[in-house]
Amino acid sequence: MGNPPDRALGRIVGEELAHQQHVAGRLEALRGLLAAATVEDLAPHTPRGKPLELEAFEDVDVLEIIRGLSASSTGDLLWMRPDLWQHPIAAELDEWVMHLMRSGRRSRAIYPARVLEEAPEMLRARAEAGEHVRILATVPTRLVVMGDSVALIPQRWGVYDDRRLVVRQDSIIRALTLLFESMWGMAVSVPGLEGQVGRGSRISPQRLLLNRLAAGDKDEQIARLLGLSLRTVRRRVAEILDELGVDSRFQAGVEAVRRGWV
Repeated sequence: MGNPPDRALGRIVGEELAHQQHVAGRLEALRGLLAAATVEDLAPHTPRGKPLELEAFEDVDVLEIIRGLSASSTGDLLWMRPDLWQHPIAAELDEWVMHLMRSGRRSRAIYPARVLEEAPEMLRARAEAGEHVRILATVPTRLVVMGDSVALIPQRWGVYDDRRLVVRQDSIIRALTLLFESMWGMAVSVPGLEGQVGRGSRISPQRLLLNRLAAGDKDEQIARLLGLSLRTVRRRVAEILDELGVDSRFQAGVEAVRRGWV
């Protein structure tokens, strides 16, 4: 006879857990490697002496690199953008990405929560052009993965100077894609974007905070999500209650729904 159903299910779950732990271990190893690595540091890790498919650039026109690489690739564009709106090429890059999306490319981007205060209109323009946007408290580095063929990252993880790495190594691209997807899964969508409400509606940290309250998040969870102190979250919740003219979170949820905020 075969294995009892509970034993077979336990084996399947155990195998899947082991697989997920293996993937998590590979991602953590990659993050540690890229955090301190240069091209010279990475070379000894190349399997069987195969040349590592990396190109290092200094003092380059980043916009032209992105245009060239994205035009010659296919598939989704995956972005981590800790500070795009502060970059001199932001407006031109917006135009190029919108051009790619009009041609059928799909673009997904993760931004830090502070973009809601510093550049809400840029965020709205991206979303209205068709980009799928999510928010995390912090975004650890700049990154763009273009399909399954090429990625562009800083030479040093989280260090923003004029040095870039163009990555074509399959294993590294897959790992970077897994890293993006794991962060995408932790990030949250922004109320007012991705078809939730129409053009002209508010995008603000308060709106996101209210949305998370409606989802049942505790103050501690919201603080971690938005990168705020617990005291600040509680102060902002009190401000929202006052703005809506209500006395409780439940009443705030009802009033927010009535106004079309959530």
